[in-house]
Amino acid sequence: MKPTYTHLEDFSEDIIAKAQNGLRVTNRDLSDRSGVDLTILKALKNGECDEAALRKIAPVLNLDPDRLVTAARKAWMPAEQDIPGLEVFVSQFRTMSVNAYLLSSPAREGILFDTGVDPDPILQHIEEKEIRLQGIVLTHGHPDHIAVLDPILSHAGGLPVFAHPAENISGARPVSWGDSFSVGSFRIRALSTPGHTAGGTSFLVEGLQPPLAIVGDAIFAGSVGGCAADYANALAAIRENLLCLPAETVLCPGHGPLTTVAEEKSHNPFFPS
Repeated sequence: MKPTYTHLEDFSEDIIAKAQNGLRVTNRDLSDRSGVDLTILKALKNGECDEAALRKIAPVLNLDPDRLVTAARKAWMPAEQDIPGLEVFVSQFRTMSVNAYLLSSPAREGILFDTGVDPDPILQHIEEKEIRLQGIVLTHGHPDHIAVLDPILSHAGGLPVFAHPAENISGARPVSWGDSFSVGSFRIRALSTPGHTAGGTSFLVEGLQPPLAIVGDAIFAGSVGGCAADYANALAAIRENLLCLPAETVLCPGHGPLTTVAEEKSHNPFFPS
C-alpha cells in the first residue's frame, strides 16, 4: 500500500505561520521589519505567490527565500520512494491525513510505527501477508498517532509498545534518546527530535539500504511539524540528529509524502544552506 501523494503537507502559508509562531513574530513586526505592507502580508498568509514580498519576509523569519518561493509556487515534490518491505497506511483524522508505517522482513516479521486512526487496513494486511507483528513503536502520543493502539494490540496479542517516557503512553516500554533496542529481528536507534511534543522521537532502522528513519511530526517534506513551544531546540535537533544522516536516508513523516535527507537539505526553507 504505497500511496501516491499529489501535494505536500505544508505550503508557503503554513511555513510562514510556523516560523512566525516559533519566533514570536507578529504580523505587525513582520511587516515593519520586512517592509511588506500588512495587506500584502495577509495575502501571502492566504497562499498568494508574490515572489518579491516572499523574498523580503524570508530573512526576517530565518527561511531560505528561494525555497519559500518554490513552496508558494507549489513547484516541488520529493521523488517517490519504494522501500522493500515498507507499507504506508494513510487514514483521515479530522481535516488531515496521517501516516502509519509497517515494516516487514523477508522472514515476515513486522514492526508497526504509529497507528493512524483506522486499524482495519493494517490488520487486514498483516493477516493476508501472514506477517508476525513483533512490536509497535510510537514517535509521540498525539491522538492521530496512537488512536487505534488498543484495538491493534487486542487483535495482535501481547506485543511490546515502545515510546519515550515523556509521552506518557500507558503500558509503553520507555525508550530514551540514544538508545538502541531490538524488536524481533529489527534493530532500532532512538533519535532525539522533541519540539512537536516533549518526548518526540525519530527511529532509525539500522542495517537497511537505503537507511530508513520514521520521524513522526518532527519534519515533513519541505517543512517541519508544529513546534512553537520549543522552536529553536526543535530545529537544532532536526539538524543534528536527522539532517546529519546519510544523504540517501529515507525520512518517513507522520503526514505527507516520504522524503530524503538530501531532498530536505536542498528544499526545506527552515534549513537554509
